[in-house]
Amino acid sequence: MIHMIRRIVTIGLLCFGGLLTASVGPAQAQGLIWTLPPDGSEVRYEGTYSYVDRRPGSSVGEIDPWTRHLWIRSVGAKMAEYKGETVPCRWIEIKVVTGRVTEDGLDPGPTGARLYKILVPETAVAGKLVDDEQIPVSMIPIVAGYRKFGDGPVMPITSKVLQVYPLISLLQHYKQLKAETGQAENPGIRLGDVQAVKYTGEMKMESRRSRSHNTGVLWRSRDVPFGVAKWKVKILLEAKGEAESRSEFKPVSEITVEMQAHEIAENAQSELPLPSD
Repeated sequence: MIHMIRRIVTIGLLCFGGLLTASVGPAQAQGLIWTLPPDGSEVRYEGTYSYVDRRPGSSVGEIDPWTRHLWIRSVGAKMAEYKGETVPCRWIEIKVVTGRVTEDGLDPGPTGARLYKILVPETAVAGKLVDDEQIPVSMIPIVAGYRKFGDGPVMPITSKVLQVYPLISLLQHYKQLKAETGQAENPGIRLGDVQAVKYTGEMKMESRRSRSHNTGVLWRSRDVPFGVAKWKVKILLEAKGEAESRSEFKPVSEITVEMQAHEIAENAQSELPLPSD
């Protein structure tokens, strides 16, 4: 039952009126990678993924939150061609596992873990909201990339940018991220004495039959590898008939994800070795 609901939620995020993927652009890396730490660095996040079915008379209702783990690690440096020049690049791995906690650990069920390995030009990690021409930094280009879902085969990523939303993170590319105070504070995470600046953003999208409202809060920190200490995202999905007025939108579901850094490590090892490694 739980795995069926998870599949429904994933399909809904990908296909809900076409608005969650088609309206945003090709990729959003904002919110995950703001800085490049020394090679071998790793950060592990833990948190929860919650789902509530808001449809009247639904038999699903609110289900117990799933546990989510997410790793980001730097697993190698190499020179590669980017924009006609040979530049320093970094292999970055991102792993996401969502499931139930059992005696044997986190059980993701038949969906398994999602694992990505991407080669990123070091100069492409800007570490800021806008570039020198005041254009929003909304994506991280990649020279090469691979992915593996569960027990499936290793597949190449054909896009020249990493698609983060929604399978890796529900953080959108918010057109504006507002610092609440501009001053660093302790976000109260397991790592202890960490200083971070709190940012908020939102994204609203609408079609004739569906509407979504994504609100995100993230804490950026220089004390955590790759630059993020904690985040929270809430998504409200609504629907109506195509011929109905906008006032007829009714809630369909609500998804909430809360994540925070739990552990920092060095000497990270790749889980997705490639023939050329």
